[in-house]
Amino acid sequence: MRWCLALLLALPVIAGPRSAVSAAPKQVAVRPVGDAALTPADASVSGWRKAENVRVFTRADLYGYIDGGAELFLELGFDQLTLQKYRNGSSEFAVEIYRMTDPAAATGIYLMKCGKETRDPVFKARHTINRHQLMFVRERYYVTVNNLSGKDGMGPDLLRFGGLVAAGLPADRLPGELKLLPAAGLVAGSERLIRGPYSLQSLYTLGDGDILQLGGKVVGAAGNYADAGGNTGLILIDYPDASAAKLAFANVRQNLDKYLKPMTTTATRLVFKDYENRFGVVALTARQIEVRLHLLKAPQ
Repeated sequence: MRWCLALLLALPVIAGPRSAVSAAPKQVAVRPVGDAALTPADASVSGWRKAENVRVFTRADLYGYIDGGAELFLELGFDQLTLQKYRNGSSEFAVEIYRMTDPAAATGIYLMKCGKETRDPVFKARHTINRHQLMFVRERYYVTVNNLSGKDGMGPDLLRFGGLVAAGLPADRLPGELKLLPAAGLVAGSERLIRGPYSLQSLYTLGDGDILQLGGKVVGAAGNYADAGGNTGLILIDYPDASAAKLAFANVRQNLDKYLKPMTTTATRLVFKDYENRFGVVALTARQIEVRLHLLKAPQ
């Protein structure tokens, strides 16, 4: 009997089913952080689920995602891009959330990209939508929801995705630089913001390089104006001080584009003729530079 008792004591103890279940680790869902938290969750839009892991692009690697257009984002003020793709059967969306440095940068890139706006009354942020894309701007965020499959009838889902992203963004704050533009005669939708040579040259070529000495920091506002003489252009830049404005004006005088012919030049005013035989004026007043373009007659 002693040897039987010893044998029983030596045998391993086998845990029952209850202890085996309690030992299994509990799975905890990982919650997105940063701007990834702005991306819609799986099935938050019926039928749509995330197709890939979220991707994040910084200033250093933006060129790897935007081929040939990264310079404009960087000049206006780019911080980070968050990209998340979704699938619903054979349909695919891509949500791009561009966090810019400030509202001027976000609005600037939106105005450069949006073209003629087509809006939907149910969507509150400034936006434009077509069958391929919803694009909108809010505070310092510029967001696109892209219909990669190009299928028709995707507008409602584009708006649902956009609404979910917009709900997590800060309250809107419009850039004050747009208020520089006089309201009388301004052509709706022609407003632009500039912060350096790339954004300026999309409007007009005054000269090579950063001719207006904006340096990616000073923000100028531009727009088209309709009057009896047709459409003219206006650029207004409010510099930090009079000295900075004076240096910028001197740079324009010294480095005016070779296709622009100077007509009259003073310490505060430059009148030129362009290759279309229209006229332009660059005027310095205190800490502000005003540029008028496409004038039919030389100003007096």
